[in-house]
Amino acid sequence: MHANSKTTGDSTAAATPRKIDGLRLIALLKFGKALLLIATSYGVHKLLNAALVERLYTWSADLSDDRFERKLLMRALSWVETLGAKKIQIFLAVTIAYTALVLTEAIGLWLRRAWAEWFTVIATGSLIPFELWELVTRPPGRRLAIGITLALNVAIVWYLVRLLRAKLAAPAHYPSA
Repeated sequence: MHANSKTTGDSTAAATPRKIDGLRLIALLKFGKALLLIATSYGVHKLLNAALVERLYTWSADLSDDRFERKLLMRALSWVETLGAKKIQIFLAVTIAYTALVLTEAIGLWLRRAWAEWFTVIATGSLIPFELWELVTRPPGRRLAIGITLALNVAIVWYLVRLLRAKLAAPAHYPSA
């Protein structure tokens, strides 16, 4: 019953997806994004510890005044202090919720679920107007990361829409009884 599909001309060999294709590549990208979001959440959570912030201030005092690292660290610490604990907790909650969304996309795409393709098109496509706005309003020296993110998200949406349209246009194959 299980004849070699290459010799019999069975279409199952053609229907078997490659191990790493566009869906899996997008899923890997989403998994990487989730890891960065988890690391960000952990770092933000640690900033709620006043003793750690004080240690960072003490450590930064040991750096010379003209070093870029010290200026960057002092700017970040003063920004964190202006936020306050409540805003940091809100930021943390939003980051965790977004991480859950990205992980849902990644797992669904890795498992090749149709709902994940639709979900990713909607979620990723909804970010494009905000990225366009950021690209227009940012100072010229700070547009590269936004431009790369925008191009990547447009490519993901384009690929998934093309894939979904091809699936919708293909005739349904029902197994014969």
